[in-house]
Amino acid sequence: MTDVAWTGTPVRAHEGARDNGSESLPWGGRRERLPLKWPFAEAVDGFRRKALANSDYDPASTFVWGQMMAVGLIEALKAVEERFGEEGHDVFRKALSDVGDKIVAEMTDGVEAPADAAPNEMTSLIASWINEVCYASIEKPRVGDTGADFDIHYCPHEDVYGAFDCRVQRYYVEGMIAAARRAFGAGMFDVRFTSTIPSGSSVCHFDMFPKSDEQADEWNDYSDRLRSRALDIVNVTHEQPGAGS
Repeated sequence: MTDVAWTGTPVRAHEGARDNGSESLPWGGRRERLPLKWPFAEAVDGFRRKALANSDYDPASTFVWGQMMAVGLIEALKAVEERFGEEGHDVFRKALSDVGDKIVAEMTDGVEAPADAAPNEMTSLIASWINEVCYASIEKPRVGDTGADFDIHYCPHEDVYGAFDCRVQRYYVEGMIAAARRAFGAGMFDVRFTSTIPSGSSVCHFDMFPKSDEQADEWNDYSDRLRSRALDIVNVTHEQPGAGS
């Protein structure tokens, strides 16, 4: 990884991220405890039957397609911010949040939580579904006495994104959290990240913790700060001599 991501955003490479043990971590097994549904179920079935069943098909091409769609969203967001400012950003953010909401609503439809699952375990299990299925990542989850956390050892975007680009993924998660709370109760935990691979860590680390009704969502609050930062960048660019000429 260089010091500039594919998207042109600054990135701090960490050599340990290349060899952080992702290839030996388990994947998928713990999700059996909470049998959610795969989103896009009919399309997933078609992909397995028509593409993965074809011995000549290279799944890496699906990876390239996904990256193209992901960086396209980043460039579209930056263009909308440049052209329409706050209003453009907020419309874009809500659209991504709505998609995240719809995905998790589809995954949780008709699913009941295990009767003996504590809120921290439930939050961790939902996070595993989102990490492994929605984000095609490899995680190392932990459930503590009161909270939970996880490390992402492999993210498909880790060699393509800069740290600031991850805000696009955050907006999906805003909607995912909202849908999970509707499905399993407001006791679903809030989330914060403490490190990411593009920002110089060997893993992406996230903490999940209980939140009272009186407290604001820390996840969304941090997204708001990123929004301000992005719009500041746009304003500074406009103020540069010759900008827009």
